[in-house]
Amino acid sequence: MKLNEKQKIIVSVAIFLVLLGGLLTLNYFKYKERKDLLAKMSSLEKEERAANAKIKQIPELRQKRTDLAAIVAQYANILPPEEHIQHEAFAEIIDGYSKDTQVVIQKVDAVIEEEEPDDKKKKAKKKKEDQNFIRHRYKVQLVGTFPNFRNFVNKIENHTRFLKIDEMNIRPLGVERSIGASSKDDSAVLENAAKPFKNIEIVVSTYTYKKD
Repeated sequence: MKLNEKQKIIVSVAIFLVLLGGLLTLNYFKYKERKDLLAKMSSLEKEERAANAKIKQIPELRQKRTDLAAIVAQYANILPPEEHIQHEAFAEIIDGYSKDTQVVIQKVDAVIEEEEPDDKKKKAKKKKEDQNFIRHRYKVQLVGTFPNFRNFVNKIENHTRFLKIDEMNIRPLGVERSIGASSKDDSAVLENAAKPFKNIEIVVSTYTYKKD
């Protein structure tokens, strides 16, 4: 079938439009693909810059780690070794200081933490297991004069390893309560208070370092 000039033009225009539509569709998909690729490349470039920045920080972080390790080692060196904070060993150290300062040690007890509900106890145990510095506390009951007790305290706080006095309670010798019950009792308490020897109770704490 032969086409006249008008029909030929219409067919040509239709073919052109189909080709143009196909070309535009192809360009659209190419543009979208290129846009996605550029976005991915931009994201990768950001990650690369971030990675390079972290790589540059590695020497500084290593130095910080070395400095922190040195600080931890310094603190660990002033803490008593594990065997020194065992009850008998600690009591022996305290006993030596009592003889040097002429105070009488009556009792040395390890301070036991109060019992907690099971869930709190588990959390506390887990937290303690995660800690490197472990606290140990001892209650010491003694009798002596205040000047001798002061020398005893100086001995403890100047120990070659770290020891710290957390609590202190000084009472007249033989008095187990505070003044104020009655005038008769108070006079006896005041009479005892005038005597040089005192009942003294202190709580001493220290730490040990547990390496990972």
